[in-house]
Amino acid sequence: MKVITSFVLAIFMMLSVTPTVLAEDSSSSKAPQVRGEGAYLIDVQSGQTLFMKNPDEQLAPASTTKIMTGLLAIERGNLDDMVTASSTMLNNKVVYGTQIYLMPKETVVLRDLLYAVFLNSANDAAVAVAEHLGSNLPNFVNMMNQRALEIGANNTHFVNPSGLTEAGHVTTAHDLALIARVAYQNPLFAQYVRTKSHTISRSKPDVPALMVNENKLLWRDSTVDGIKTGYTAAAQNCLVASVTKDGRQFIGVILKSPGREIYTDMQAMFDYGFTQFKDTVYKPSGAVLSTITVNNEPVNLILDHPIHMTQKLNEQSPVLNLHVVPTNTAALTSVEKGQVVANVEVLDGDTLLNTFPLKSARSILPQTPKKIISSSYFSWINGVMIMFVALALLISRKIYTDCRWRRQMRSARRRESN
Repeated sequence: MKVITSFVLAIFMMLSVTPTVLAEDSSSSKAPQVRGEGAYLIDVQSGQTLFMKNPDEQLAPASTTKIMTGLLAIERGNLDDMVTASSTMLNNKVVYGTQIYLMPKETVVLRDLLYAVFLNSANDAAVAVAEHLGSNLPNFVNMMNQRALEIGANNTHFVNPSGLTEAGHVTTAHDLALIARVAYQNPLFAQYVRTKSHTISRSKPDVPALMVNENKLLWRDSTVDGIKTGYTAAAQNCLVASVTKDGRQFIGVILKSPGREIYTDMQAMFDYGFTQFKDTVYKPSGAVLSTITVNNEPVNLILDHPIHMTQKLNEQSPVLNLHVVPTNTAALTSVEKGQVVANVEVLDGDTLLNTFPLKSARSILPQTPKKIISSSYFSWINGVMIMFVALALLISRKIYTDCRWRRQMRSARRRESN
């Protein structure tokens, strides 16, 4: 009886525990509940999407705008330049909100202004950077929009460099993820946005000099390494964040979130990415992706960077399309080993994920020198043969002439003897 009772109790405990475990497993595989209006999670290595919510809805980006402002400054500016603040600093329709209180004619080195832009999110610093690089604000804004198109952020339109509310100043969660991914791949950009605090040099006393990063996740979680916060009354809370763990990096975007739950929602997105997806190598470094012909010789084109693929657990692997695009449309007459002669575009459906260079696996010398050598050789042979023929003709002519002369002499002697 005791044995039967124990067995029944064991069965009861198993039945009472198992549903809970299953429920927890099911819960962990569910997509995160993000309270922001728009959200996006992207794998940096593969470029593939892990999570999205209203990805293409145009929303105000607030100070996440400064990701583009800072990227352009790093790409096209000289960080050692001295930037002189203009009278625009006194225009309260252009410069208001968070500031470091730049005054007209104050000079600050560009590298320090970028700490103010990225960490402190200073609107006056963003305007000063824009005027320095673009000569004026409209020209710099055009640069911002052009760069966005180059990245593929086709639903983004900037009106100012700071992110302050203006009609038509919009982006999407998807676009902002694309911009942040490109920006973070620049080592200087990555260094700036992961910096927690930095003291800049100011020529005036009693003005802010200590720049403190407003991204609270950067302070709370050691795996978080950037990128940018934002807030206006119209945009509400905005956050773009990067996380790196176990060799994998994600970038998350949340726009128009009502409150501080934006940080827990971002962490929930990151957890979802790490627990529900795996990263695999689709094509390893050194793989032959195509072959070209140079001077009738086959030349393999190889990758020098692996192509990664992100796959959801327990689901079929996605199919990536590889499109090889030559760098030159004209036929090659020579190539050096390691020379980039084509690019491979990695596409998921119609979405361009990555572009990698393809390099020649071996060298092929041009044919022109060989033709010249061959032509010279045959010309020399022909010349020698012509000389021999001419000499033979001369010798034959001389022999013929000598023989004729001897015959004539013999004939003359016979006549004289007769």
